[in-house]
Amino acid sequence: MKAVLFDVDGVFLSEERCFDVSALTVYEMLMSQHFLKLMPTVTFNSINDSEINLIRQVVFDQDNILNAMKSRGLNSNWDMLFIVLSIHLIDLLKTLSKEDREAFLTAHPFTDVTIQEVGDLVGRQQVDFMKPLYFIENAESGKTKIYRDLRNYAAEQLDTKHTELFEIRSPLWEIAQEVFQEWYLGHRLYRKVEEKIPRSDFKTGYIYHEEELAEADQLKTLLSDLKAAGYTLAVATGRPRTETLVPFEDKGFLKYFDESHIVSASEVLKAEEMFPELKPLGKPNPFCYVAAYNGNNEADYQNYAEQQEQVFAGEEIYIVGDSLADLFSAQKTGATFIGTLTGLKGKKAKEELESYHADYIVDNVLDIRSILL
Repeated sequence: MKAVLFDVDGVFLSEERCFDVSALTVYEMLMSQHFLKLMPTVTFNSINDSEINLIRQVVFDQDNILNAMKSRGLNSNWDMLFIVLSIHLIDLLKTLSKEDREAFLTAHPFTDVTIQEVGDLVGRQQVDFMKPLYFIENAESGKTKIYRDLRNYAAEQLDTKHTELFEIRSPLWEIAQEVFQEWYLGHRLYRKVEEKIPRSDFKTGYIYHEEELAEADQLKTLLSDLKAAGYTLAVATGRPRTETLVPFEDKGFLKYFDESHIVSASEVLKAEEMFPELKPLGKPNPFCYVAAYNGNNEADYQNYAEQQEQVFAGEEIYIVGDSLADLFSAQKTGATFIGTLTGLKGKKAKEELESYHADYIVDNVLDIRSILL
């Protein structure tokens, strides 16, 4: 079966709003009275785009932190914001007594109140927003190694053996993920999709402000022509499922895909719950690409996670993505990789993709026509 497996962000849709929301999440958890209270007078219920842009510039150091994480194969916004938040939290915890640190690190249950209580203890500390960049520049590439390095960093900085909070899917990770989802989905859709009670009722949702990276009608023509040429079309994305389906339906792309060939962060989390010993399964692990190609059968999740090496070799299977995480997935599975220059780094990504031997590099997803048709 010949197929084209697409990433979403940096290929079809701009990642800008996701990055904005990631920055808002970190900033809210640091500053808000509902979390660490470093600047409890900051209000978030009337925040405008210029303020969001300033927050992002500060939190991600003019996107240098995002670029550094992308260059090390970290692809999920949930993971990127969590790494940044964790480095700041570790820095704050260093100001506490060992007894108070250990109480926080081992708290059970771990809730918003736990974070508020440590906020009361740390007081109005200054945040060094460059710290995450120093960490990531010294971390090894790949999600597994970055999380390993994060735990090692916490152990060293805090003089502790209790570093479980800094694992993927930890209670702290879950809270950060929920805050991101509230900002991105808005409180109404969050309640419906996540089936959880939102923390606030003023977040209207940035999911409704997505921007495509090429003219919508031209994208639809491309997808139609690929299907007519016999390609199976699939999506493998670090977005959750709702954040994929809603904008795809809104822009008219969804009808070109069988939904069983759309695999998102939601399915990755499901697989990690089923097989925790195999996590992390997010990109650059190619789980989502293998599952998207094969039709996302939960009964086969273990096979998708364990049988990846060169599974696409010798087949007419293309992975279209903008990042090293997508490129590494293609190389492990034996797929042909087409890199787009419409991601975070834009045309500056070309040199990096070339250095890792991308098969093809195109300015825009529309340009894959000359390769595939």
